[in-house]
Amino acid sequence: MTTRFTFLQFSDVLLDAKLTHAGLSQSGLTHSNFSLERKIREERARELQEATINAFALAADQKVDAILIPGGLWDNVTVTSRTISTLVDAAESVRHIPIYIAPGHRDFYTRSSLYTNDMLQARGLKPWPENVHVFNSEHFSSVVHPTMEDVCFTGRAITKGARRTDRILSGTLPKSRLASINVGLFAGSLESHPSLIADPMSYEPRKPLIYPFSEEELEAQNLTYAAVGHIKDGYQIFNSQDRLLGAYAGCLAGGSFQELGQRFAILGEIEANDKGETVINLTPQELDIRRMMLVTVDVSGLGDEEIKDEIVINIEDSGVRPDTDVVALNLEGRHKPGIYPKQIAEELSDNFYHLLVVDNTRPDYLSERFDERTTEWKFIEAMLAMKTNAEKPRGREMGSDSLSGLPGADVSGKTVEDALYYGLDALKLKRVIVRNVG
Repeated sequence: MTTRFTFLQFSDVLLDAKLTHAGLSQSGLTHSNFSLERKIREERARELQEATINAFALAADQKVDAILIPGGLWDNVTVTSRTISTLVDAAESVRHIPIYIAPGHRDFYTRSSLYTNDMLQARGLKPWPENVHVFNSEHFSSVVHPTMEDVCFTGRAITKGARRTDRILSGTLPKSRLASINVGLFAGSLESHPSLIADPMSYEPRKPLIYPFSEEELEAQNLTYAAVGHIKDGYQIFNSQDRLLGAYAGCLAGGSFQELGQRFAILGEIEANDKGETVINLTPQELDIRRMMLVTVDVSGLGDEEIKDEIVINIEDSGVRPDTDVVALNLEGRHKPGIYPKQIAEELSDNFYHLLVVDNTRPDYLSERFDERTTEWKFIEAMLAMKTNAEKPRGREMGSDSLSGLPGADVSGKTVEDALYYGLDALKLKRVIVRNVG
């Protein structure tokens, strides 16, 4: 006998989050200039909600056996009653499909959270329909599918005040011995996930992982499949023999330049026979109408028209859909003094739904020869010495004051470099070209 189970998995959409975080984890760029203007953030917030509704509609269209949401459905701090009502209505529209939710890091479960019907009633909102099962404890529990007795779900919630550095799979998970398919549902950090591997060249300390686990710990639980949330980038988890153990769907839709490119839900199918053999197929489903895209262009040594051509070529090669996607254009390199790459790029803005131009270029002042008696040379010499000093590692004893009392003691090398080029603008051009301050 063979059991066939189908599901739709999505997570980490974080409805109603502020979308003001501008860091770009995939590119290493962290300038605040990559943040979106308010109008675009509001538009993206509405579109993230539409993508979530599209997920429920896809589940109904595909007649899946369950919807799996391993955390990150909304942001507890900013979520509105209107958004919760929309989600309740969406869940009610697929009343024939059971929905399993494991609250995560940003939508953690408490007795007063909006995952409880008591709190919804207190706000005058409709309760969650009966097809929604919310795991409400930091301890794993299991529940059997209402119409498929050989399919069991084992999940847990992240709760307020829980010890988030604990290894989430250190114990033995409860499962149904009668079920041929046991599905895990939780939010946690796979230690080997590519987005979590520390950059050996980075001076930044690695942040503690939230509920870490390894492939070996997941395999030891003997689950048929694990639907995992909390990490924004989709990833399939395999054991050392290349057997699929589970997957992250990643965030359903990108709301900032932390979530670049295509974003997906997972349409999954599991077939298991009475010999314990399983076949798992996962198909990504893009449900968002827009993508957050980053294009970096090096303008070194190029003239005005060459810069424009280089931008157009790079955008075409990157797969950007100009009339649809939200695009950040990152300009880099050293250009001839008197050329303004950002102005050249912004002339293309009318061809895009939204184009954000970030100018990280520098005028090629330092390639010139300077007379050591001039003001320019003395200024450059002093600023380069300050930059070198700022970039030296400065260890401090635990608990000591971070301020030394000296002006500029905590200034970064990037900020000193900005000051150097602003000063040279003033000395040579008699005007300052505003760029991205470090």
